[in-house]
Amino acid sequence: MSRIRIIAGGLKGRVIPFSNKKFDDADITPQKVKGAVFSMIGEWLEGKGFLDLYAGSGQIGLEALSRGADPVVLNEPDARRFHFITSYLDGLDLATRPLLLNLTDQKALDHLKSLDITAHYIFLDPPYNKIKNVVVQHWGIIQKISDSGILRRNGKIIIQHFSANILDEKIGPYHLRSTKKYGRTSLSVYS
Repeated sequence: MSRIRIIAGGLKGRVIPFSNKKFDDADITPQKVKGAVFSMIGEWLEGKGFLDLYAGSGQIGLEALSRGADPVVLNEPDARRFHFITSYLDGLDLATRPLLLNLTDQKALDHLKSLDITAHYIFLDPPYNKIKNVVVQHWGIIQKISDSGILRRNGKIIIQHFSANILDEKIGPYHLRSTKKYGRTSLSVYS
């Protein structure tokens, strides 16, 4: 079992007991990379909307919630991982709960649009291919985000991906602003 901890904020120090062995050896965002995400977008997110479109263990969205983001949306397409997040949250006494969804990326974006929910930050860590090549998957997801209109003006899309993946410089209205490498994992920001 990986030791996933909330790094900062109101939930600082809480352990998320996610076992990737129970979930098809799902990759877990390393603590160092998670810290880098929040260094890139800001340590404190008071009143900023945050969407984790592929929540996995829920740790990125819960870190955003702990740092004051509101609303926070965690979407996990996999039913077993979604139930893990739901069970974990049921054990917490939270003043503000995140919105939990168990939908495909497109259905989640459509649902959020119908609820008029927007986000300042959208985090993407879909299951990805560890290949040295252009990854069409990211292009498609970012285009769906653009079409949905849920990213707020001046918002940012943060993508966690394999370091050898090649991302387009421009997708729809969004430009690749930066890429930072952390071993085999990279973080790229579009805005």
